[in-house]
Amino acid sequence: MLCVGRLGGFAARAAVLPPRWAGQGSLQAGIRARRVSTSWSPVGAAFNVKPQGSRLDLFGERRGLFGVPELSAPGGFHIAQEEALRKTELLVDRACSTPPGPQTVLIFDELSDSLCRADFVKIAHPEPAFREAAEEACRSIGTMVEKLNTNVDLYQSLQKLLADKKLVESLDPETRRVAELFMFDFEISGIHLDKEKRKRAVDLNVKILDLSSTFLMGTNFPNKIEKHLLPEHIRHNFTSAGDHIIIDGLHAEAPDDLVREAAYKIFLYPNAGQLKCLEELLSSRDLLAKLVGYSTFSHRALQGTIAKNPETVMQFLEKLSDKLSERTLKDFAMIREMKMKLNPQNSEVMPWDPPYYSGVIRAESLSQANPFLSQRQNLCWGSSGFPLPPWFVLHTCDILPGVHEAAESALALCSSWLRCANSLCAAKLTC
Repeated sequence: MLCVGRLGGFAARAAVLPPRWAGQGSLQAGIRARRVSTSWSPVGAAFNVKPQGSRLDLFGERRGLFGVPELSAPGGFHIAQEEALRKTELLVDRACSTPPGPQTVLIFDELSDSLCRADFVKIAHPEPAFREAAEEACRSIGTMVEKLNTNVDLYQSLQKLLADKKLVESLDPETRRVAELFMFDFEISGIHLDKEKRKRAVDLNVKILDLSSTFLMGTNFPNKIEKHLLPEHIRHNFTSAGDHIIIDGLHAEAPDDLVREAAYKIFLYPNAGQLKCLEELLSSRDLLAKLVGYSTFSHRALQGTIAKNPETVMQFLEKLSDKLSERTLKDFAMIREMKMKLNPQNSEVMPWDPPYYSGVIRAESLSQANPFLSQRQNLCWGSSGFPLPPWFVLHTCDILPGVHEAAESALALCSSWLRCANSLCAAKLTC
């Protein structure tokens, strides 16, 4: 089966694992605490199935990201990057020299697969060295991707195939669709432009890739404030660093209104660098869209999707808003009532309140509907102050080992907090 990895999407998804490495890892690292429930939910049972023959590694010997030994250290990204680029050159030569036919699409798909892997490491990995190495590798491959999107020889090899009616009819529906998607990506990337404009399109795409990455990573950066500016009695809720307090999130689960307010205002405080980056990103997207023949970037991004154009998206959002407005008013009335109940001296609903009080309302509903499930949920998550909604399957604790195995296999991390949570569940839920 072909992977519908699209050339036009490389810039957003580019990474560094060559195909020969794909699938070598398995969900082998995990923790198998003693089961205490007599039956699992179907989701929990499916998620927690451990592949046959894999050895349990309780404390996470690092095997490399995605089970690839070369990626056990940041320097491995450069090795993987060079391997992917070498293979890309060979595949481009093959695609341009192979007579039109089903093999052409297979080569394109292999080319896509060699470049299109999970670049979330550059954002999600907890170690800065890994994030920086992944970022540099993704940038190099992203640049190559944008050049391929405007490679005339590569485009013509696919065009010859799709222009031959007999050859197209000989393709199975899936292969034909993949070929059409690749052709579509060439077209929206500016393959129809002259050489100078194609180069301009590549430069803009690479700039957009860089700006998008910078902006997304900036959204995860914590903010800091001088310690003396925060009330002393709430400082212990945050991380201290010398004379400063570090705010690394919204703390939406905190029961103290003042903690949530401080986190909300400090973490979301306007950042001049982020705003400048966003403005430059939007400007570059607009320039690219107009260069390749679209009135806006939205029209370019939505072409070929089920929405088709921005007008359809806006109509959908407006209708959705109209349909949900009455329900939203009811929800806010419930939130206001709950806050009045818990904090009568300060009952006005503020922007940092809805997530917390919504959780409290759901927990209360769960407790009334099924006291046993509520007890199990509290045992799993203790006094975190942010109860899980009743529809979230983790409240049974059955799925925690599966989460641990997935995290361990994907990022080669030692997820100690999951092991601790799992052990607590095993120790307490013995009924």
